[in-house]
Parts: sequence; C-alpha cells; structure tokens
Amino acid sequence: MHYSEFHNHKWAKNLVHARVLLAQDDFKTFYGGKDLPGGDVYPGMRLMAAYWVSVEHEMRMRLGMLLQGSGHPEWRDDAELLAQRDDFVARYVTDMHDLIARDGIVLPEQFEDLVAGDYETPVGWADEMLGWQVATQAALDAGTPLPPSLIEAWFGSCLRSVLNYNRYLIWGGVIAAALVRREGAAALVAAVDGTAEDFMWEISREFYANVLPAAGFEDVGDIMELGMRGMFSDQVYVAGAEEEFEGGTLKRSILKNCELGGIFHRVAEWNGLPKTALGYAICRYCETHGAATMLLTMPPMYHPEYRRVQSIGMDDAECLFELQLLEADDMERLMEAQGRVFGAE
Repeated sequence: MHYSEFHNHKWAKNLVHARVLLAQDDFKTFYGGKDLPGGDVYPGMRLMAAYWVSVEHEMRMRLGMLLQGSGHPEWRDDAELLAQRDDFVARYVTDMHDLIARDGIVLPEQFEDLVAGDYETPVGWADEMLGWQVATQAALDAGTPLPPSLIEAWFGSCLRSVLNYNRYLIWGGVIAAALVRREGAAALVAAVDGTAEDFMWEISREFYANVLPAAGFEDVGDIMELGMRGMFSDQVYVAGAEEEFEGGTLKRSILKNCELGGIFHRVAEWNGLPKTALGYAICRYCETHGAATMLLTMPPMYHPEYRRVQSIGMDDAECLFELQLLEADDMERLMEAQGRVFGAE
C-alpha cells in the first residue's frame, strides 16, 4: 500500500459496509446510515456522496489558495510538478484498485472505466445527485429493492469523488513540497499565512451557501448532520474530555486519523523531506475552517474560541482541537458570520 490504509482509505471500509447492508437487503441503512459499535458511524450513501463531493470543492480551493499565497500561479502548469503529481496520483489509484479487488467493492472493470475517463467534478453533479436521492427515497417509501443501476450510481459517485479530491490533495502536497525545496520552509508558512483568512470564509461560503444546498442539504439541521456524521466517511473521530469552568466550557475533539496528513506525509517523504515538513499547509487551513464554522454555528449566548493543540500533519500525533465556549451576549458575532457566509458578495 503506497498510502496509509488507516489515514487515507477509510472510504473503502465504509463502502464495504455498504455492500454488507445490500447483501442483507437493508436498503434503508445503506442510504441513511447508522451508528456502529465503538463510536464509529457508517454515514450512509446520502451523506457520504454529498460529503465527498464537497471535499472535492475544498481540495480544489486549498490548491488555489496555496498557489495564490506562494506567488507562483504558474506552478499550476510546471511540467516537473505535474509529472510528480501524476506519479503520486497513480500510486493512489493503485491503492484504490487493490482495495476494490480485495474487498469486492465494485467490479474491477467499473473502476477501470472510471480511471480511464474524466473524473473531474461533473458540471451537472448536483442534478444527478438530487435525482438519485429522489429515486432512492421513492423506493424506500414503496418498500421495493433499489434498482442495481441506482446502487452502482451511488458507488460510482463516491469512488469518483474520492479519487478526484485526493488528486487535488496530492497536487497541493506537491506544490507545498516544491515551495520548501525551492524557497525554504519559511516560504510555505508565508504562503499559508497570507491566504488563511481568505480561505476561512471562502470555504465556508462554498460549503454552506453553495455546495451543500445544491446537494439537498439546505436547512441548518441537515448541514449540521452532514458536518457531524459525514466526517466519518474519512475520519476516526472521538469526543475528548469536557471541562466546566467559571464562565464557560472547554470541549475537545480528537481525530485519530487524517486523510490530509497521511497524503502530505507521503509526499514529503517521497521528496526527501521530513515527514511533517509540509503539515502547516494543511493544519493552519483546517484550524481557520473550524474557527469559521464555530463562529457560524455556535448559539449567541456563547463566544467561541477555537484552536489546534496538536495535529497529525504537523506533530505526527492525533489531532486535538479545543473549543472554548465563553458565556456572552454574542449575537453580533453570529450575525456577522452569517452575513459573511450567506450575505450578498
């Protein structure tokens, strides 16, 4: 396995679980998901497909932000870097092929056809997904089995999104490594710091105002469900210890794996760099994205303060994030965040 199965291939575990549910004719859980023993979650096809297509948009934006911050937009067409990207993506494709064959996720020729084609996000992806949702819900309401063509459409969408978002993620890693190799570690930090706040709000607008509503997740409850349960598509998440203190609460979140960290570790090592040399290019963006989400979603009787304590990407240790909720009259914060995400640009 070229990439870590634990960090980079949880998609396979979830799609295997989907096949098990189909063998049991449990179409409702196949689509809607369920909690699993030990705190894990099978998110279901509705959430996984939408989550992974949203991550495609995120990784594309991360790449663009890093190129912008680097001052080298021309590196998008750099022949050396494109060759390295294609090499590292091919290694990921090999992993996917081997896991699909090992676990019987889809027929090998189905994946081979996907790889041979254009796996960029289709222009009409949202209409297709909404159509699958309507057809699936209609079959569930009628108590009839899901048509095989519909089942395979769900699997095909998930595999295409996983492949494409990892292509952009690997490409971002290649750009980050080039910055370190060509200009030094400080250049990478400067590129991220120069774009982190822009990313903070642009990715929030992309997720909450554009992609998720297009995928059928329009109200706050739907969006929160996708955020809290959809993340289990790729991640092993546990809630950490919670502490009460005078005037507030401290909550901790722990991610035991990280698809971004796993990719950047490999890209760094294959470039002859220390394993965590590129971590700032993912972890700082994650921190700002999380902070924006808290500003947007926490109720106005609290003021949220969010920070990264440690991370797989930068420290090679499980990700730990802390959220302080300070008692406050913070409606102004909530309205400002909502205006930045949902207001007219």
